[in-house]
Amino acid sequence: MPTDYNLPEWFWDDGITDEDRHIWFTQERCRRQAMSQDTPYIRAFKKYIKRVQRKQEARPDTVDLSDMR
Repeated sequence: MPTDYNLPEWFWDDGITDEDRHIWFTQERCRRQAMSQDTPYIRAFKKYIKRVQRKQEARPDTVDLSDMR
């Protein structure tokens, strides 16, 4: 069955109940709705995403960590 959801790898494992799937889909729909609106949640979430991306893009050899100890 095709879907537009990005399902996690564990989603269709035998250990997942229908109730767990229902909760996941409900949370995902809420997240998508919040992403499409300008809410305090989405503004904070977008800041978090940018911060994570900056950390991932940062090169570890550009900062001297010897003074951090």
